[in-house]
Amino acid sequence: MKKLLLTAVTLSILVLPLGGTALADHEQAPDGGALTYLDHRPGDVPAQTDAVEAMTPAIHGAALAMLNHDAQSLDLSDGELAWETVYNMLSLYGQLDTRSVIEDGILFLPDETAQDYASALDLDPDSLVPTPDALQDRISYDNVSHCYAAVCGEDDLARVLVEEAVSSGAGLQLTGALVYEADGQILARFQAGLQPRDNMFGFALTALTLTT
Repeated sequence: MKKLLLTAVTLSILVLPLGGTALADHEQAPDGGALTYLDHRPGDVPAQTDAVEAMTPAIHGAALAMLNHDAQSLDLSDGELAWETVYNMLSLYGQLDTRSVIEDGILFLPDETAQDYASALDLDPDSLVPTPDALQDRISYDNVSHCYAAVCGEDDLARVLVEEAVSSGAGLQLTGALVYEADGQILARFQAGLQPRDNMFGFALTALTLTT
């Protein structure tokens, strides 16, 4: 049953068709201190977010990509896994960025938005072009407008639950779980490492391990 739920959640953001291209404005997420407990749902972002909540898109996106690739640790040298993580972040959270436009379930974003989200993973922005062939049905890039078009994901199937955040040098070590929204079942438990960065999120996800 748990395996079926994992499959349903990871496939939920992969199954819609893709189309068109457009452009919008800019929004920056603030950073802050650590929480010891956080129950975060996509789309429910307070005006002032802390470091843990600001990094929820990266943890959520990476965890879903890792489950889809059956990976226990995040290895961003795997280009397809890295790009799928960025896609997950954009498809689930990109609509919260005022630079985005959404039409008929397709999210249109300038390339700088994708680069900003990739910075939460310490990824080189140049690595974002082109997208891998395996993701062409979910996200595409237009060389003329310099925009991405991404299929929007389902934002109500799973949530990130951070149970503890502990300072570790300049960074944070988080423990928590990816929880199935319908019944509260834990799909996977995680440990994540965050390090401060001069980017939109204020941190980068430098380590993530899953247990299922």
